[in-house]
Amino acid sequence: MLSINSLNRQTALRNVKALCPPLATILINTYRTNTNLFVDGESILSREGTTQGDPLGMAMYAIATAPLIHRLSSDSIKQLWYADDAGAGGTLDGLRSWWDQLSREGPDFGYFANSSKTWLVVKEEKLAEAKSAFEGSGISITSEGRRYLGAAIGTDTFVKNYAADKVKVFLDEIDKLTAIASSQPHAAYSALTHGLASEWTYLSKTIPDLSAILLPIEQKLHREFLPSLTGQNTFNQIKRDLMSLPVRLGGMSIKNPAENCFSFYNSSKIITAPLRKLLHDQSESLPYQTINDQIEAKNEVKKQSREAQTESSTNLSSVLPAPLKRAVDIAQEKGASSWLSTLPIAEHGFNLHKGDFRDALCLRYGWKPSGLPAKCICGKAFTVEHSLSCPHGGFPTIRHNEIRDITAKCLSEVCHNVGVEPPLQSLTGEALSYRTANSEDGARLDIKAQGFWGGDRVSAFFDVRVFNPFAHTYHNQSLAASYRRHEQEKKRAYDQRIREVEFGYFSPLVFTSSGGMGPTARVVYKRLASMMATKRSKPYSKTMDWLRCTLSFSLLRSAIMCLRGSRSRGGHPAHFKLEMDDGTIDRAICESRINTSPDTG
Repeated sequence: MLSINSLNRQTALRNVKALCPPLATILINTYRTNTNLFVDGESILSREGTTQGDPLGMAMYAIATAPLIHRLSSDSIKQLWYADDAGAGGTLDGLRSWWDQLSREGPDFGYFANSSKTWLVVKEEKLAEAKSAFEGSGISITSEGRRYLGAAIGTDTFVKNYAADKVKVFLDEIDKLTAIASSQPHAAYSALTHGLASEWTYLSKTIPDLSAILLPIEQKLHREFLPSLTGQNTFNQIKRDLMSLPVRLGGMSIKNPAENCFSFYNSSKIITAPLRKLLHDQSESLPYQTINDQIEAKNEVKKQSREAQTESSTNLSSVLPAPLKRAVDIAQEKGASSWLSTLPIAEHGFNLHKGDFRDALCLRYGWKPSGLPAKCICGKAFTVEHSLSCPHGGFPTIRHNEIRDITAKCLSEVCHNVGVEPPLQSLTGEALSYRTANSEDGARLDIKAQGFWGGDRVSAFFDVRVFNPFAHTYHNQSLAASYRRHEQEKKRAYDQRIREVEFGYFSPLVFTSSGGMGPTARVVYKRLASMMATKRSKPYSKTMDWLRCTLSFSLLRSAIMCLRGSRSRGGHPAHFKLEMDDGTIDRAICESRINTSPDTG
């Protein structure tokens, strides 16, 4: 009914000054004079409304229209305002009085009610009375229903038909994404999970009992989109159920809309209950208790959702073939799925072309990649397991060095005297306890940094190891035991020497080739993220997410390089370079929607 651009600025600023003094100064400084808008070399004055893109524009509008809303209050109607969409419910006489007063007093605030865009929804038996009561108003009247705030209100038939029409649109969009997935699967996947899926999720949250109506979406996702996306021609129900799990549990977050619609609707009712009570009571304020109640409701829904997802994952795990179960367990490690939940922004190095994306899925789920050679250059059978470990071509070394260089680059931002491959002091009679301790002259570790664990002159030493969890050696060993084994090997080799000779601290940085970290590495990178966040005055969680995502993509690209790279003498892979100038991390977090936190949707 209103364009925010028509808001009366002078009235709005007076209202803001009276109702919200903390915001008054900045809004008055911004809007007290007319602004020049430049169009094709010419300028026009902006005299009314808020400026598009102003982060305070919506707050200004809400405060400015509050007096109008208060004036319209009446015992015979209940109002509901969302931005510039005004709505009310009540008796017909009360609604007519409300409409007349809104039309009469709204222009003083810059609110111009538009009768041609206004609808009155009534019960069938009230239709004739409504037409009589609103005669001459120009308002359209119906007893069936209308679209409202992205959902629908009215008869059951109207609401179901509205939902069915929306599903037809969604099906057309899935067809387009299916076509795109054949050549740009990473982009298609992100468009679905970060965009299109949220539209039918919203529909599920606002309209009950949509399972049958949403079933065609699920069928198209299962039969057409997923095969096109993954390159897997056969997609049985077990695979489909796996894809519906959150990425943190080894899935792809491509949920089954027909199954999830019930939980979405119930969760929405629980979360919005405190706000619905305020609307029903027509409260003019938002009490702290209501805010706390809603926070508690959200936390409870999140808890129930996580429990349900974990239960689904456990039930599915019991029927998965052993190799796939092992692959899913590895994919469930913290950080191993960061590459999958991030938008494919090329500028930040987070995009994968179709071959890389499908190879990444094959590595994630233990599927056989297409087009692999029968024999490796070393003469052994070429398998995924062999490709990740074969030293020919230097790929395992390159993989190791990228993690080393990324870590050193980040350390150089928060520590001093950071060095790569620093030589250790020679032993001059010191006795090392372990037989496997490295006592050689000229021994080196991967990274040295001063001030990392506290004390500006105390050195911290780090050594990187990346192992292939799919190797036959680890088939009968838990991931925790594998990490422990590798960390102990490193500590026995260097820990005593670092403590007693270098007077420093030693931390082994153990990774899986799929992106998981060992216990010590998790502590180190949490500490590193905390130091970077403090220096940059940024949230720790976002900095940690960026760091995990950067490491995840590095390990993923290295794994794909091991799978597809040329192992001939002429193959020289490009060296990875991490960009960390001012603003790069901030833009990467914002533009790529980096978030390795557990999803609960």
